[in-house]
Amino acid sequence: VQAVVQASRVRARPLRQARDWGYQRVAAGSTVVQVDAAPPPVARLAEAGCASTGAIEISDGPLRLIVNCGGAALEGAWIPRDLAQGLRTTAAHSTLVLNDSNSTALLPDGTLGKGVTEVELNRQELDQGSRLELAHDGYVRRMGYVHRRLLLVSGDGKEIRGEDMLTPAERRRKPSKQPVQLRFHLAPGVEPTLTADSQGALLRIELGALWQFRTGAGVLSVEESLWVDHEGRPHPTRQLVVTGEALPGGSSIGWIFKRMG
Repeated sequence: VQAVVQASRVRARPLRQARDWGYQRVAAGSTVVQVDAAPPPVARLAEAGCASTGAIEISDGPLRLIVNCGGAALEGAWIPRDLAQGLRTTAAHSTLVLNDSNSTALLPDGTLGKGVTEVELNRQELDQGSRLELAHDGYVRRMGYVHRRLLLVSGDGKEIRGEDMLTPAERRRKPSKQPVQLRFHLAPGVEPTLTADSQGALLRIELGALWQFRTGAGVLSVEESLWVDHEGRPHPTRQLVVTGEALPGGSSIGWIFKRMG
């Protein structure tokens, strides 16, 4: 990317509100947070489109902390077709998964089906940091819930607060209780250590800083995951999984990443 920018000879600052791009980027201190803030691309524009609306990635300087699995378009020697399809699922991304279902359907022929059609986005730059809220309708038609994700990034980048909310959709029948999993895939080289109360974890970046994660609801566990590099090679890693419930009247899971140095 740097080589392309240099070759273009264009000297300009990146847009804070690049809505047409589909992603939002928040930079504070050494921390960068990127958010998938748009519906998936239509099939004719991207054969390997993902059910990834709302997913985030976090880096600390040049070092990754939270990632998405990636690699969906790199089917080949190391990525068989079944795995490539699995990498397109919502569960392969750092976001909320309702009832183990994709926010946008993946059809047997590999195309994307019904799901997210609209994303509401509100971003504010405040004295104390950046506030970003998005909501998508991917679970409305099937389960009656709207997924809202609120992100607050402090001005120094040392705290990233989030809240994932499931609220009943208007003009829909009352939704039922559903299992929820909130997933944060860790980059290779990030070693998690669970706290005794299963509500938090210490995240040690290899050759980098120590971060702390806490959840305000549900039960936290560590599961296996993988991350695919730019050459299509998978690398084993871990993921943080917060398990909870969506309730008919609405529910939420609050969480925080905090840099400890």
